[in-house]
Amino acid sequence: MGSSSGSKAANAAAQTEGWRTTNINRAVGQINDMYSSPTRQAGLDDFLGATRQFYGDELGRQKSQADRSLKFAMARSGQTGGSATVDANRRLGEDYQRGVLSSERLAQGALADLQAADETSRQNLISQVAGGMSLTSGASQSASALQNNLQSAQGRIRTDALGDIFGGLADVYTRSRESAADRRGFRDVYNTLYQPGFGYGGAR
Repeated sequence: MGSSSGSKAANAAAQTEGWRTTNINRAVGQINDMYSSPTRQAGLDDFLGATRQFYGDELGRQKSQADRSLKFAMARSGQTGGSATVDANRRLGEDYQRGVLSSERLAQGALADLQAADETSRQNLISQVAGGMSLTSGASQSASALQNNLQSAQGRIRTDALGDIFGGLADVYTRSRESAADRRGFRDVYNTLYQPGFGYGGAR
């Protein structure tokens, strides 16, 4: 009898462990399926596209502002169409290309961070499953974690991350203001020296 009871207990324990292992495997499989699903991949693709658009729009805004500022600077310094304008436009174009690369790097980095957050939460949920979390809880928490990861990633996107792409042209704007001020000074001196009643040609 003792041997029979022990055998039954061992079989029951083995059966229970088998069920537990099966449930764990099912829960892990369900979690993995949710994290690698076409829906999640589509969400990652949408996030990357939206992030590219976000930084691209900010780059475009800075480019438009830089174009206007450069145009006014060249006109103010009397260099429109000259070699200085050609050189400044070349620099602006180079800055813009660097901005394009920076925008893409930021977008790809944001995607990588989101994917890393997904992987961290996936591993955490699998650990909880091993500790006894149910299939229903695993599915619910997976969906919640995926949504939270996406919202957190979206919240970290900031326009100032791109920086001042065209800040290197500041010296061009400064020189244009100085040049305009110099010309105004020369004009004022000329008008003072040569106006009727003063200096050459004036009444004595």
